[in-house]
Amino acid sequence: MRVESVIAVPASDTVGPTRLRLLTARTGKLPVVVVADGTSGPDYHVMTMTELQTALTNQLSATPLGEVLDLAGRSPRTPVGKADVAAAAVGTPVVENGRLIGVVLDDKVEVPEPTEQDLQRGAPSTRGQSAEPADAASGRKRGLWSRVTGTGR
Repeated sequence: MRVESVIAVPASDTVGPTRLRLLTARTGKLPVVVVADGTSGPDYHVMTMTELQTALTNQLSATPLGEVLDLAGRSPRTPVGKADVAAAAVGTPVVENGRLIGVVLDDKVEVPEPTEQDLQRGAPSTRGQSAEPADAASGRKRGLWSRVTGTGR
């Protein structure tokens, strides 16, 4: 499990500035947490960027997010501390010293390192005759200008 940073948006914000904030976000892959004022502290509603953008489509710019997303009808996620991340479910908000620091996500999938066979596939000697330049048979090298203009023969 890992803690991924989030885009935190207050539920009292309106649709217009929130759309602008989502459009200027550094990435669309970050989770979005809508923070609402609850009876016993902040309520955290975790969403994906596409889910929130879909909900904001065709909404008036002055409408608060709490109304658009119907946060009163949704159950908020209970946050965990940084020490309890390993036992938390995916999508759980992580809070440290009363501040939202991220959301629990699965570990990143590791890409295997290339093997010798993978490296050999890209070597020029293994690509065959069609990958070599036409002038290779004559032993003459073509310069940059002759490649661009097609002259030099």
